[in-house]
Amino acid sequence: MVAWLEAERRATVSVQDISEVFAWTPASIRDALSRLERKGWLRRTARGRYETVLAETGGFAPPNPWAALSTWRQPYYVAFQSAAYEHGLTPDRPGAVQVAVPVGARAPKAWREVPIALIALRAFSADGVDDVQRHGVTIRLASPERILLDGAALPHRVGGALGLARIASRAVDTADWARVVDLARERPGGGAALRRLAAILDLLDVKIPAPLVTAATACAGTSYLYLGERRLYGARGRRLVQWRVVDNVGVETLREEIAR
Repeated sequence: MVAWLEAERRATVSVQDISEVFAWTPASIRDALSRLERKGWLRRTARGRYETVLAETGGFAPPNPWAALSTWRQPYYVAFQSAAYEHGLTPDRPGAVQVAVPVGARAPKAWREVPIALIALRAFSADGVDDVQRHGVTIRLASPERILLDGAALPHRVGGALGLARIASRAVDTADWARVVDLARERPGGGAALRRLAAILDLLDVKIPAPLVTAATACAGTSYLYLGERRLYGARGRRLVQWRVVDNVGVETLREEIAR
């Protein structure tokens, strides 16, 4: 079985996978998998599912978050800054993979050393999420449109206003902004997220996509929101009346960040 695993270059393997190749009983398969786990050639990621540790690693490999996620049956998606990095929208990669989950979701006990950070969302939705091939396995990854909306709704998850500005500036010409607006209608705080995105693009002198202009203007209301966290940037700044956003960060600071 080890020769087959290495020949196939499989990143993960399950009891079902083995049963489709070898004419073994379920008990024999589980016994073989358990022995390989004890030897350090497999690492359990979920019940009946394992991550492979190939021979060239010398019998050791750091915990693989991608292999673990590919075997998880819980609703989830790779989100925020981690997803932005996978799409090339930011050069910053978090140390632990940021994974959006419904409230109440818990990581398996086998993930104790796996660098995955679960972020519970009260309004969890798989809209704008795709099954994609990454790092040799299939994972659920937020689309650029989902990243833009989630990041604008919870900027601290993408590096604050500066991180959001970097993502928005890189995605502005390729994202489907009508889709961003549609997703915003389904998310609490979606209107504020659209206003924040419009304000950032406005400050950067980037042409704001028409769907975003229309939607952000319509939901502006009368109250203002701050572009950056007040505890970091304070409460003073220019008011962008159309979007009802206070630029307490500063346009030069934003431009310096996206230039790096």
